[in-house]
Amino acid sequence: MRVLFGERPRMVFWFLVPTLVAVAIDLTVRARLMVAYSWLDRLNYIGSSFASAGFWVGPIWLTSRLFVVREGRARLPARIALALFYAFWVFPFAFFCFGGQLIYHRVFGSYMARDTVRLGIKLRGTLGDWLVAWGGTTAALWMIVPGVLITLAIAVAARKAAPSVSRAWPIVPVLTFVASSTAFWNDFVESRSLQAAPPDTCFVHGVAHALRDAITGKGFVRRGISLRTPDPLPPLPIAANRPNVLLVITESVRAEALCSDPNRCQATFLDAVAPDRIPLGRLTSQSSGTFTSCMMLWTGLSPAADFVTAHRAALLWEIARSVGYGTAYVTSQNLRYDDFGAFTQVGGIDVRVSASELGAVIDAQIGAPDERATARMLEYVKSVPEGKPYFAVLHFSNTHAPYRVEPSLQPFSPHSSDPLGDINLFYNHYRNSVALQERTFANFLQELRALPSFADTVVIFVSDHGEQFGEHGGLYHLSALFDEQVRTPGFLVAGERALSRRQRTFLGLFGNRRSFSQDVTATILDLFGVYEARPTLPFASLLTGRSLVRGVETTEPIFLMSTASGVWEPNEPQYGGMQGDRLIVGGEAWPYHCYDTLRDPTQSTWTDPADCGAVLFATVKTAFAAMGVPAK
Repeated sequence: MRVLFGERPRMVFWFLVPTLVAVAIDLTVRARLMVAYSWLDRLNYIGSSFASAGFWVGPIWLTSRLFVVREGRARLPARIALALFYAFWVFPFAFFCFGGQLIYHRVFGSYMARDTVRLGIKLRGTLGDWLVAWGGTTAALWMIVPGVLITLAIAVAARKAAPSVSRAWPIVPVLTFVASSTAFWNDFVESRSLQAAPPDTCFVHGVAHALRDAITGKGFVRRGISLRTPDPLPPLPIAANRPNVLLVITESVRAEALCSDPNRCQATFLDAVAPDRIPLGRLTSQSSGTFTSCMMLWTGLSPAADFVTAHRAALLWEIARSVGYGTAYVTSQNLRYDDFGAFTQVGGIDVRVSASELGAVIDAQIGAPDERATARMLEYVKSVPEGKPYFAVLHFSNTHAPYRVEPSLQPFSPHSSDPLGDINLFYNHYRNSVALQERTFANFLQELRALPSFADTVVIFVSDHGEQFGEHGGLYHLSALFDEQVRTPGFLVAGERALSRRQRTFLGLFGNRRSFSQDVTATILDLFGVYEARPTLPFASLLTGRSLVRGVETTEPIFLMSTASGVWEPNEPQYGGMQGDRLIVGGEAWPYHCYDTLRDPTQSTWTDPADCGAVLFATVKTAFAAMGVPAK
């Protein structure tokens, strides 16, 4: 025993201080989630805690030998080695594993882990750049204090145990470090969906996986975006009246941030150029993430579609081209983000322009200036030959965090760009960004309406998802399916010949009723003149959206919702569905709950899922069970 652990074996427990601190942090920030873990998840957590111990024990035990070198010529080199080790190994990991995870969890509701670290480095280049992007310089300052304290605690623990363990054989620390490193390298740690691991393990796993990717180029292949292999389309009818259709998708704009109904609210810039806009009911995105939301808007599928189906279903551009439309996709989005652009690389698009071509990219997530995208779209519209209809998607990006603003246009004050400061000031910063984009879109729409072709044009404006500002304890999006993340603006502006009076009347019937992403796609198919031929399209049984210009059904259909899908898999995904205003939502770590969103607009009080209806609950469970989601 003394050979392996030294003269006082109990002193070895000093080296468990970092792991114990990590577990204590976990119990502080997410005890409720951990209680809901299954027995398998709990075993995963225990194993991940051992991996944490192995990661810290090994190097610190070995450096304990340097603490006992206090005399002779070796003293100075030993002190230099200790300083370098704590400065370049212990402190950086303490900075991210403890302070960083506390801040990151407060912002995103999850820890930095395997996929987030990998994507952060890929998107930003370094961990430091990534940190500033999501938390600002203030976040770095808040992370320094815990990082320094943990570093000092580790040094004190190592020094206290050093006299006892310094003479022991190093076989135990070497083996434990090798074992934990092997676990990190081979993905034996669960740090992705439920994150059944302490915060330090989650981050170290992320770093190890990123290093593995860099060395081998063979990172774990997960659900994501790839080049499509679309199924062939059947012959489709050519309608006599085929209006131009322009789908405008904005980024991260929640419903109340932009007025969709001029009869109920005001929009500073839109009211002057689109007082006749018609709301698309109470539009609700079926996902709180861009990739899944766009997949649904462009295909008409639900988020329960698997990887293969999502990459074989027809895109709106392909259908439009098959019935004689010219097609375009102009976006200020950074399509290089996690291969987002690959999904539309094969898509029946005649003109395809993204942030890379527009230039002047402000930020990898903000993209290029939206006004460059509107200018390029106007060029395209003017280039379409007379008599040929066009279908185009104009995709904005500047309202993504950290939110682009203009100093001369900041009507919401006081404001702050600090996500960790006063949430109301940060929300005002976001609203200023939305105001800038509203002005950009209004200027574009004014020029579009001045063209002769506008008389035969329908413009549909939607957002991919909303944005959370503390309503359910977090910020941003892609973490939940509550209204702040999925209720979005949605309206239609049409030229005098583009819609019939009957279609306008039917659209108005939705009024205060819920409409969904799949409804927008079905409406566009109706405008193409192929709605009645929809049963002949690939995966027709999955295209369950309603055309909003055909009237309201007496029975509310069920719409599936999810933060995850065949084209994206975030940490701690949520799954659910809505039927009218009844919402069922749950996840892999907690049971499904029912919310009455009409009586409880903030979704703060949940009840038994049976209260939302047996059919809705059964539909949600069945659909997502196919994706491997446990039914609880």
